[in-house]
Amino acid sequence: MSEDMIISELRESDAEFNKYFNEHIKLEQDLEALYSLKIVPPEVEANIKQIKITKLKNKDLMDQIIIKYKKTLTTNSNS
Repeated sequence: MSEDMIISELRESDAEFNKYFNEHIKLEQDLEALYSLKIVPPEVEANIKQIKITKLKNKDLMDQIIIKYKKTLTTNSNS
């Protein structure tokens, strides 16, 4: 099963994964909007850093869920 298929499956079947995924997408859009500013004040720079940290945390949490899911796939296929 490809990574894209796993993500699609988890988005449908795992509410927690879907929450992190949707937030990750929203944060990416927020970053793009902030990067489009011609002048970036210091408070916006701080906001950008915070968004990046949150985005990374969500990515790590999604990766952990994917790893668990892959383990269940392996376990189920060996049974």
